[in-house]
Amino acid sequence: MLIKEVPRIKPNTRNLANYVLKKASKISGNIPVDTANLNESAKAIELDFNSRLTAKQKSNEMHYIVSFEELHKDISDDKLMRIGNELIERHFGDNRNFLIAVHRDTNNPHLHLVMENRDFDNKPFYKKDNYRGLESLAQKLEKKYSLKNGQISESRNDPNPTRLNYSAKQYENRTGQESDEKKYKNELKSILSNFKTPEALFQALNEEGYTIRANKSKTDPARLSGYYISKGSTSIKPSSIGFQMSKLIEKYKVDENGIAELILRYELPLPPDESGEISSSPGPDPKPRPNRRESLYTKFQTSDGVNYTSKNEKYKASFKVLPNSVSFTNPNEISIKAGLQALVEQGSTGPFHLTGSDDFKRKTWIVSAMMGLEVSNYQPTQSDLSALFKRVKANQDKYPKTKIKILETHLDALKKEGFAIDTMLEAPVSFSSLFTPEANQTNNQFEHNEEIEMKNKNTKPAPAINQPQKSRAELMFDEMDTDSKLLKSISKQKDKTLNGLQNLNPIKLETP
Repeated sequence: MLIKEVPRIKPNTRNLANYVLKKASKISGNIPVDTANLNESAKAIELDFNSRLTAKQKSNEMHYIVSFEELHKDISDDKLMRIGNELIERHFGDNRNFLIAVHRDTNNPHLHLVMENRDFDNKPFYKKDNYRGLESLAQKLEKKYSLKNGQISESRNDPNPTRLNYSAKQYENRTGQESDEKKYKNELKSILSNFKTPEALFQALNEEGYTIRANKSKTDPARLSGYYISKGSTSIKPSSIGFQMSKLIEKYKVDENGIAELILRYELPLPPDESGEISSSPGPDPKPRPNRRESLYTKFQTSDGVNYTSKNEKYKASFKVLPNSVSFTNPNEISIKAGLQALVEQGSTGPFHLTGSDDFKRKTWIVSAMMGLEVSNYQPTQSDLSALFKRVKANQDKYPKTKIKILETHLDALKKEGFAIDTMLEAPVSFSSLFTPEANQTNNQFEHNEEIEMKNKNTKPAPAINQPQKSRAELMFDEMDTDSKLLKSISKQKDKTLNGLQNLNPIKLETP
């Protein structure tokens, strides 16, 4: 028996309840369900759960799946229900709203447990070592109900099981793919079993690209309190895979000083601080007016208006704003975007010249491409274009809040590589703007078009006389109304004869 918690990335209790109820061969629990109207039952469950949802909670539901190794013919719905009810009563407590559903739409039967996070005393569910408690209970229920456990028993008997941190579990549950942490931990366990001497072990770690860092004791710097292993951006705690110093001492029959000496010998030095610079040609007089809703200056702090440092202690990124250039220390994409915004606010529009490592240039090119800016001395590779495409597609759910403006040259390059960027990235053009304005259009429509054109020419529009200023929302609805009238007009034209159509003036679209 395997019990798995399903993380709620985007909570939707109604959809969850609908899915669980519609596929169920049998339903149990203390939540009333109208089998004749499952949609209304799902809606009522969501309203009831959310009525006790607090401001700090994202979801007031819990969802677990209990899978069985038995075939459908070998276990009845009633037996599955008894197991589900006992699991909830003994681990979660039945003093809360809960729903149990038997599903038989896969090769083996499984249960869905949908529970309210808060119990009838309005206390949220919390249990220390929740997963270990569930695993222990699962083994007891397997014995009590004579359930099969052949597939999972091997992993239970592993003296050094692969334990993942919360983010890695979330990634695997959400994508169904193996996380880097699991991949590296399994790789390390294989290395540990293959090498017979500690020196060969550490040499193999070095050759496989693993970085070793020593943790020195605070009270006695000459003594090691431990160490950790990393690869790429993934840090691995040795004790999570039986790699800690005490286990190595036990395995290789050496003393603590011998292991400590090897750790220090194979420890790689910390990388030097990376630096980079973005410069541009001189622009107009500097007028730094950061838009606090869009500018990343809010993520950095400064005491002199020149040197900016990240407020997040996790990052050491900082940058210095000079006339026509910005220099960086340990730049990441957040600080690079903030630095580019500083240059744009000075009046610089690019192309920008980069000085620094290839990695810095690549990061800056991706950030500038999404901002609609051009870099003069970096030629993107096919992998760079692929990274840009993935970055843009990942932000689709945030439209229109995420403002992405890609240059035509970058769009052409993406199209040549076969990447289809949707039309939302292109400048929005209303349907009515494709036609010559009719005489019966309102004056407000003319004023709106004129204002946009004048802004493009860096001139101020003439003030309207005795006309109240319309908000952007009102102008948008004006355009929608015009679009609707034009569509109706075109629809009427379809009913005319061919001779009538020939008399119409043709519409000609030209590329500016």
